[in-house]
Amino acid sequence: MITSQPFYTVLIFATGVTLLIRILPFFLVNIIKFPKWLELFLHYLPLTMMTALFFDNLFDKTSASIFPILNFENFFAIVPALIIGYLKKSLILVVLVGIVCMAGIRFFW
Repeated sequence: MITSQPFYTVLIFATGVTLLIRILPFFLVNIIKFPKWLELFLHYLPLTMMTALFFDNLFDKTSASIFPILNFENFFAIVPALIIGYLKKSLILVVLVGIVCMAGIRFFW
């Protein structure tokens, strides 16, 4: 176990910086008035990021084949998450369902 003072100082500082850059934008969005074109862009940003993560993990690119192969483990976790996302329209709920499904698949597969 690490008990040195510099380690804890760096750990606390890094935690503070991480929280600052992840939480501060939520408060700034409510204070700052953005142009309409930027609001439209920011509206689609979560969808774009989720789509990139979705397709990156859906296919297996390590095989010797020219075409990527469907990763069935990830596919069976993505399907319930997509259904919940379509029905509930909640990003947090989609992530939680995906995590629970992936944990169940890895435990029982």
